[in-house]
Amino acid sequence: MDVELVDLESAYQDANVVVTKSITENGKEDEIVINHERCSDNGMTPSELQTVIKPNLKGDRLNVTLLVLFYMLQGVPIGISFAIRTYMQNMKVSYIQQAKFGMVDIPWSLKLLWAPLVDVMYSDRIGKRKTWMVPAELCIGLLLIIIATNITWLMESETRMTTLTFAFFCLNVLAATNDIAVDGWTLTLLKRENLGYASTCNTSGQALGVAFGYVLFILLESEEFCNKWLRFTAQKGGIISMEGYLFFWGIVYTMVSASIALFVKEKCNQADKISQINVKQMYKLLWKIINLRTMKIFTIVMLAYEFSFSSMGTSVSNPKFMEYGVEKESMALVDLSLIPIKIFIPIFIAKYTCGPRPLKILYTTVPYWLVLGISSGVLVYYTPNFISGEYSNLSICYYVIFELLRILRLVLLVAVYLSVRSFFIRISDSRIGGTYMSLLNTVWYFGMAISRIVSLGLLSMLTIKQCSTDREMECLSKTKNKDCKKLAGDECVIVVDGYFVEVAICTVLGIAWYLSLRKILENLQSRQLSDWQVNDDGLIHGVLKE
Repeated sequence: MDVELVDLESAYQDANVVVTKSITENGKEDEIVINHERCSDNGMTPSELQTVIKPNLKGDRLNVTLLVLFYMLQGVPIGISFAIRTYMQNMKVSYIQQAKFGMVDIPWSLKLLWAPLVDVMYSDRIGKRKTWMVPAELCIGLLLIIIATNITWLMESETRMTTLTFAFFCLNVLAATNDIAVDGWTLTLLKRENLGYASTCNTSGQALGVAFGYVLFILLESEEFCNKWLRFTAQKGGIISMEGYLFFWGIVYTMVSASIALFVKEKCNQADKISQINVKQMYKLLWKIINLRTMKIFTIVMLAYEFSFSSMGTSVSNPKFMEYGVEKESMALVDLSLIPIKIFIPIFIAKYTCGPRPLKILYTTVPYWLVLGISSGVLVYYTPNFISGEYSNLSICYYVIFELLRILRLVLLVAVYLSVRSFFIRISDSRIGGTYMSLLNTVWYFGMAISRIVSLGLLSMLTIKQCSTDREMECLSKTKNKDCKKLAGDECVIVVDGYFVEVAICTVLGIAWYLSLRKILENLQSRQLSDWQVNDDGLIHGVLKE
């Protein structure tokens, strides 16, 4: 059943009944009557009336499969960048350099700058979304092939990390552009009653992509893992190489790009035919959306959230676990065991995020995040004792606890991500879907990217090192480190690890966020759709009102 919704906002204000026209398969029209007064009596706000129509995947299953494929391809570059980070930590690259490489995530926050172009500039013959998806996928494939032919040279020296960072920055610019097109397509590809499943497709698809780009690559490239689990006789090197794996995905992207161009048909949207907004008008509309009071408050609350829980993320804890003795192959094996959970858990959580108050999950999980952060800090502290110290005979118990913490982090991460994405889809204006979703995602990704960079950069600044034989000599730089070896005949040792300082700071900030900003978030998701959208039909339909 393909549902076409009438103008809900005017109906909320001027009538007690909203009628949606439904075109059935035999061409007859049915009427679905939603009693506004009855919904209000049940405590539902006007923006929640859209949830009265129950989800039904009949006729949308192929579209859901396509969305999973599209989002999986977005996850592969993310996974590959995770793999590069793992190799950088294994090569003992400084945290400052790792923080610089973290800038490859910035395009996911900056995509708002060119999102209006994706919504406005397109070819009617090719399709509004395919106009951008096809060249973006093709360029990703070609860039991966170029990186593959030079990856050994780029990884040889720390001085070439800037070039490597720039290459992956460009790769993520293309992936972010593709994401704009897919997000905008999602709002029209699925039926209105099935939009709640879009966040599930996003999470499951990206989980598959990250698994292919990161976990499988780390394991299949590892000589130790392949000799232990996949070979009968020991051989040198893994089953695959970094060059070969990147080249393989380059070919896959070029083939998918051609397939989308030839075989995937994009439905003609009547709203796109009516709308004749030019680029200047779209940026003006975007500026109006940014200046909405609800959008400003939401941005501040979400940025505070990301910084408050930055030390709980794997971008900070993973390097510390490796530094304290956990091998990258062991971490990859743990992540491999999490793939089924990562793929299927969104299906079970979706029913809770498809409701009228999806953000409730976000602030409900805050106490669990706090417990997880403290537990991870304690486990990192005792890691040397279980890996190579006096409790090494209990290493199995250690990895069981490590696995349980990873599962808890994954469940919380997926739940929060689904709740935020569902909220974004609920308040977005489908007429400018790509731009609106990009703006909301920018709020989310910008806080995430900046908090990662800051938290990694602060690790070295908050860490205090001294010579083990001369405690008066502090190791504040590589030069001081050499002086310690030369003058004192010893090496620098960590007196205070900045990671534990960050855990303590983030725990305090997390409690403060929960006590002070949770109520504001509850209020924001209770607002009407008109509080989140620019109700300027003249502007949206091409008549700019000065």
